[in-house]
Formats: sequence, C-alpha cells, structure tokens
Amino acid sequence: MEENKKLYVMISKTHTRIGKAIRKFSRFPYNHVAMTLDSDFRNWVSFARYRKDTPLYGGFVVEPVERYFADSKEASVEVRIFAPDITDEHYKNLSELFSYAGKLDSGMVYNLFDIIAATIGAKIPIANAYTCLGFARAVLEKDYRSIRALDKDLYSHLIFEGSLSDLACDSGDRSDIYFTKLGFIKGTGKTLKTFARLTLRAVKGKTNDKLPSDFTKE
Repeated sequence: MEENKKLYVMISKTHTRIGKAIRKFSRFPYNHVAMTLDSDFRNWVSFARYRKDTPLYGGFVVEPVERYFADSKEASVEVRIFAPDITDEHYKNLSELFSYAGKLDSGMVYNLFDIIAATIGAKIPIANAYTCLGFARAVLEKDYRSIRALDKDLYSHLIFEGSLSDLACDSGDRSDIYFTKLGFIKGTGKTLKTFARLTLRAVKGKTNDKLPSDFTKE
C-alpha cells in the first residue's frame, strides 16, 4: 500500500542575533520555519538571508543543515518537526516550487515589510515576497500570524522534538554561498535594492501572499 505523501515542516531555535531578538520579542522558543519533502532532513527550503554577514538581504533559499550547525557554535539547535499529509497534486506542485530555491533570478525576495508587521500580529503581503513564516502560510494555506500559531495548528503532526544533530550530522562542508562574505558596502546596496523592489511592487498593487504561478524575473 502506497504511503501518504508528507511535507516536513521544521521550526527551529537559530542562534543568529535576529533569531534571538525574535524569540525575545515573541516569548516563544522558536523563531525560524523551513520545509522539505525529503525525509533525510539534510536540505531545507525557506525564506532567509543569502549571506551570513548580510541579514536583511534574502530570498528563497536552500538551507543545508550545515547552516544551522555553523550558526549554533557549541549550542545545540533545538527543533520541532511536523509531518502533515499532503495530496499527490500538492506534492507535485511543491516539488516544482522548491526546485526554484536558491535561484536569484526567480523574482522571489525576502519581505522585510512583513517581518516588521509580524511584531504586532499583522501582515503586509507583497507578491512573490515572503518571510519564513509567510512562506509557510502560503504553502499550508493557513493564516498564521506567528510561529506559535503554526506550532499549535501542526502539533498533532509532530514527529520529532530535540536537537537537529540527532537527525542529521554536520558534514563540515562550508561551500554554500551563505558562508561567503558579501561585505558591508555590497551588502547595504543589496539590502536597499530589496527595499526598492518591495516598494515598487506595493505601489503597483501587487499585494497578495499566494504562491506564484510563474517565476519570471522582474
């Protein structure tokens, strides 16, 4: 008998400065959301920074587990992983969507406005722009306003709680672009460009948080 398809959703306690600030403000022990269709848990997709040294320049990325381990230093990376069932059609659509993660020409960027709105339980939807939570909201088609709300909704599908290192080991590979420094000047320029792209989409009325139907570059 064929098993049901699963979408794995992970919430994590990352050890970046922004992650710590989010947890302090939300008073919830987890601050980041990532997803995968693969049960080996080595590569996740999310909306996050492209480079470690440029926190506000981000988009649709692949996050190998090495990102989490490198940020944690000596601390463990505490996670919860949920595995809700999804239909074959949803699985197929997500497989296609996730294949665009890491492609800078996808037109999908990090929604800096939405992360600010989230601090008061609001949202500022902009087409093809998400936070990690906003992307999960779109994929799961639920109006989550906080990671706490996502956790509560998916808790019946919890399959693991504990240290990520109990599921996947750190290979030591640091070849991912995340580990390549962009530098302050270039990083500031990229961040300002992201603000400009988001503002232009908002001015043009491109204000929805549904999943994109295509991935054409602006």
